[in-house]
Amino acid sequence: MQAVTAGDKLQSAPLLDPPIATGLTESVTKIYDIVMKHGPVSREEWARLPALFRRVRHLLRVYYDTVFTKRKTTEFKFCDMKDVNDVGLKLHECGLFLQLSPARLRACLANALGLETFILDDPIDLGRWRLAAAAVEQVIQADPEAEDDDRYQAAELEDTSGNDTAAYQLSFFLGDVLVAFLLNPVIDDKDKERQEKALKRLVMMSTTPMYRLALGDALTDAMRPVYWTPKLLVRLSHAGGLPALVGDWAESTCKDGLCKTAMEKLPVKAWAHQTPESLLGIMRGLIHKLEVDGNEFAETPIFADIMHQIYSRYSIEPFERASHLSDREIIFYFLHRRLSKKPEKFQSAAEWLPLLKKYRNVPNATRRRHGWMILTISGRWDLLSTWYYGCRYTGCPETSALLKLKASRVRGQRDPVVEDRLFQWGGASKACARCKAVSYCGTSCQKADWKRHKSECEKEAAKNKNEEI
Repeated sequence: MQAVTAGDKLQSAPLLDPPIATGLTESVTKIYDIVMKHGPVSREEWARLPALFRRVRHLLRVYYDTVFTKRKTTEFKFCDMKDVNDVGLKLHECGLFLQLSPARLRACLANALGLETFILDDPIDLGRWRLAAAAVEQVIQADPEAEDDDRYQAAELEDTSGNDTAAYQLSFFLGDVLVAFLLNPVIDDKDKERQEKALKRLVMMSTTPMYRLALGDALTDAMRPVYWTPKLLVRLSHAGGLPALVGDWAESTCKDGLCKTAMEKLPVKAWAHQTPESLLGIMRGLIHKLEVDGNEFAETPIFADIMHQIYSRYSIEPFERASHLSDREIIFYFLHRRLSKKPEKFQSAAEWLPLLKKYRNVPNATRRRHGWMILTISGRWDLLSTWYYGCRYTGCPETSALLKLKASRVRGQRDPVVEDRLFQWGGASKACARCKAVSYCGTSCQKADWKRHKSECEKEAAKNKNEEI
């Protein structure tokens, strides 16, 4: 086994002439030559495809395991693609060709026994580093005492695991063919079963965060025919896939083009049959879009229509569940509170717009106070010293006292009295009556901070943000 030093950039194995037998280059080339062949393809040629695809998947794993371990095994000599990204691009061509040639795809499936299993059933190889990063993230989310250091380590592990693009390279072909199954007409029960499995797999790949992160824009690109075909988009939505479109509309290579058009022309019936999980995914995607595009997005007719569709069909419960999704973007907390007060008032998209425009005028201090309530106990401790939440006066004695208590904390030993004191520091702070942009734990801190805050207060007061939740 050959070691790769930390300063080296991993290169593929040397590309020989001709390429090494059963290597990555030869395997991808054989797949390409069979699928893209001009004229008839023999049964023997089709029959080679399943083993070739599994060989490519295996060698991609060998390559990326070497990237992470920095140690070359004897099999690394087969990883001879000049640019590993060419694997995905070559297979993308093959997938699109089969998608546009239903007869050839049918012949392929009839003769390449095992390829259908590879596409519809085989586990997607995310790599053990991505799986480890996802497992760590789950542990942190479930731990109320997780700290910033834990989150930094998880984020670092996730960033590092992002260098494993084995699944990404194969997702071009997988996505293209899965969508082809949905596009092709149903002739027999086998086609129907294939469509149902393809739809289920696409929803899993496009809405599960772990897969969505690994497959990225390769999957978004494959989903294009679904997004521009209303009938297919409704089927995807009813199967739980609407969060995929909303997520791509928030951030993807086609967010302002195809995805925007698809959302604007989304058939009303697509909103039927949503589950609590799919609605939460949709609202998580909308929060992300607000973070990317700004609060002005919440005042658009399309956002108002989405709120109307969700509320008119599923009542107030989705807003209550979504109110805890973010401590920074609290729009669903705001809407949940308003809907609770006047549930009968919002019967059309037009009636939603005035309420949504009021959200812009919710003062910053109010947003922070309610965001503080949403935070976990560990989140409150971690953000204690940021001056974003709680008392704005940098010399606040209560902040200093809490910071000392934070330093003496022992993980696993929680003090409800201290935790309530911390909660009150951020949750019961009082906003400056004039500008409502900052908060203080008491009048003494507010007076002490006045010299610094005076000029800021005048500017913030001029914005006239006085809409309370």
